[in-house]
Amino acid sequence: MELESLREKTLIDLFSAFEGIYGPSFECKYYPCHFAGQDCTLCYCPFYPCLIYDMGGELKVTSDGRFVWSCTNCWVVHEKDFSETVIFSLSRYPRQKLIEEDWFFFNEILQELVYGDVLALFDEGNYNLMEAILFDKFCEEIEEAEALAVKVEDFSIKSVRKVKSVEEADKEILIPVKDRRRYYGIKNGCYVVCEAERVPL
Repeated sequence: MELESLREKTLIDLFSAFEGIYGPSFECKYYPCHFAGQDCTLCYCPFYPCLIYDMGGELKVTSDGRFVWSCTNCWVVHEKDFSETVIFSLSRYPRQKLIEEDWFFFNEILQELVYGDVLALFDEGNYNLMEAILFDKFCEEIEEAEALAVKVEDFSIKSVRKVKSVEEADKEILIPVKDRRRYYGIKNGCYVVCEAERVPL
């Protein structure tokens, strides 16, 4: 599916959800795409590609070398309570605003839902999402690490590359490198390795 068409379907899906939550979609040929009894009110996630590992997604490389955000392990948008929260949160905005807004607008709403606040920072012209992802993690300083600099345009990942500092990025979104259950990145100006599990607050 073309990405422009996917975003259009996402907004149509979202606007339909404003009219009512309908739960599982047993007639869908892909049901259940995540788990039995899932809430299918939001078939297409309005936050895609969120780039927030805490949601369960991660970067993957396709057979033709493109980077995509895989949501295979992200179930949260299909959990009824979270789905209702998303719909309530986004329904506060005029539909035209939701059509016109960019990735950053939607990502900051998601941060508020997941972390209780917008934690990412614009830093040297880049959007440092590591500040949110590593915020409540147990981290240790290490000698050297890299982060990922991701370029997103029109809700599509255009490029991904590794950088050793925020200054190396060029108007990109910075996220940690994920290696199994550990994140490698930069926190408070230091190289760190962090456990993927969130520390209870």
